[in-house]
Amino acid sequence: MKISRLIIFPLLFIFILESCDRTPKYEDVNACFAVSGDIHYINTTVNFVDCSQYAEEYEWNFGDGTISNQKNPSHVYITPGIYQVILKAYGYNSTDSYTHAVTIQGSTDLDILVMFDGTEDVVSNCEIVLYGNHTDWENLTNPITDPPVLTNSSGIVVFTDLEPVVYFIDAFKDAGPGFYQNINGETEQLVENTVNVYNVYVRYFTDNNKNNKRISISKIEKSSKEEHERILKKQKSNK
Repeated sequence: MKISRLIIFPLLFIFILESCDRTPKYEDVNACFAVSGDIHYINTTVNFVDCSQYAEEYEWNFGDGTISNQKNPSHVYITPGIYQVILKAYGYNSTDSYTHAVTIQGSTDLDILVMFDGTEDVVSNCEIVLYGNHTDWENLTNPITDPPVLTNSSGIVVFTDLEPVVYFIDAFKDAGPGFYQNINGETEQLVENTVNVYNVYVRYFTDNNKNNKRISISKIEKSSKEEHERILKKQKSNK
């Protein structure tokens, strides 16, 4: 039995074509990401973790007008709200996108910079306690923050998620035979859902009774992030 050449030649041609087709087979990209943590506040870092498959490049839109091309970016929101975060993932020959809503809650924060009275020299390791009224402040009773929180090496301490009310600040640091302390430190009513920035000045006292409050002119003043950055930059340049 003879096989027709008309049948053999087409089959051989198809076999040759398939043998020569060595184009790589790329999988379609599948965009995916997760958000670290369950509760997110303004002025705090939100971390995004990529879980895409077959992705080579990334384009993030955080929903507030900012973008990123990192694989696992971080972002800080400064305004409360619900943001639609979009990730576009690019593969070798395909594109996919994934959207996830991120809720950012407002936080009323208090950013304090402690300095020696009459200077811009910062005070590190200074104990800071908040009180809800003048009587508690004067008698050292019913502290809102207990134990005290220490200022960092830059003289700063930040309290987060506070009530938008007036706070009385007690600043104290041992200094050999004497001590440094503020006198009658009172904030204004904190502005809700924002960072309230203050300077607190401390003086040196040699009074043996450290609990004896001295009611005098307030040495606390409202400030700004820009002012704090200027002071800290000056401190670094003087070292």
